[in-house]
Amino acid sequence: MSKVSLHALKGNSYFATGIFAIGIYQHDNTTILIDSGSDDGHAKNVYDLLQAQGHSVTAIINTHCHPDHCGGNHFFQKKFPDIKIYATRDEKELIENPNLAPRCFCGGAAPFAGLQHKHIAPQKETCVTNVIAPYSDQKLAIGSAEIKIVTLPGHTPGSIGIITPENILYSGDALFGTETFNKHPMLFYTDIENTLASFKKLASLPVDACVLYHGGVIYDLPNVAKQHEMRILEIKEVILSTLQQQQLSIDLLTQKIMQHYKIPDNIIPFVLTQTAVRAYLTKLEQEKAIKLMVQDGLLQAMAII
Repeated sequence: MSKVSLHALKGNSYFATGIFAIGIYQHDNTTILIDSGSDDGHAKNVYDLLQAQGHSVTAIINTHCHPDHCGGNHFFQKKFPDIKIYATRDEKELIENPNLAPRCFCGGAAPFAGLQHKHIAPQKETCVTNVIAPYSDQKLAIGSAEIKIVTLPGHTPGSIGIITPENILYSGDALFGTETFNKHPMLFYTDIENTLASFKKLASLPVDACVLYHGGVIYDLPNVAKQHEMRILEIKEVILSTLQQQQLSIDLLTQKIMQHYKIPDNIIPFVLTQTAVRAYLTKLEQEKAIKLMVQDGLLQAMAII
């Protein structure tokens, strides 16, 4: 487990460095975490860091439901029984029920053994105490602190970012740092149209800095958002050009995309890639660039010439 240390940004806005960049906002007697780490071990490292400074945690805001962001909720909820945990409605269900995410990757069926993994679903149950609703940009008061919620759908349906009064944005997984961006060419987004809209929104936000959960602080938000947009458009073109060469089933298209981007043969990369491929197909179908049909017992995609 990487050593965790506190990184000061501006005023009351910080983040804990380590495997992930967990946001920390401290105001008067209020300490708010923006996401909580992947499991009890990582959460304990953050807890120990804050305890050494005499700080307890009064609230967690989960930017979305993925377990590397909410897997530490259980630990903090045990340590602080009165803690408030915030999430949007779409994300709440998956945060609270560890069985739902693996089922999503199996079409609602009982999940494969390889999907019952902490990278896919939180390993321990937790309770979201406060639902952020409606799903819209809004101000949120927690104790004496008032922060701004910004909707950033695309990575997941109910993803959000948080802007502190010091004008620091914590963007969750709406964007990724250089190491992740370069390591994973097929970035995980589940709604391409919303993703592209969120990139444009991010590029227009007049914030002083942005903290990427996978990557830490950046100061060139418009350029990073543009870089991500270009990656999405590139993948969309790769999928379309592949279908222009031949009609393919979803499985065969996923295979070709995994081979094209040299994605490892493993159940988790496979289901993540196939989910993303389906998202691109939805976008291409919306643009009337492809047609989806069931043929010979297979769901197939065909380019419209």
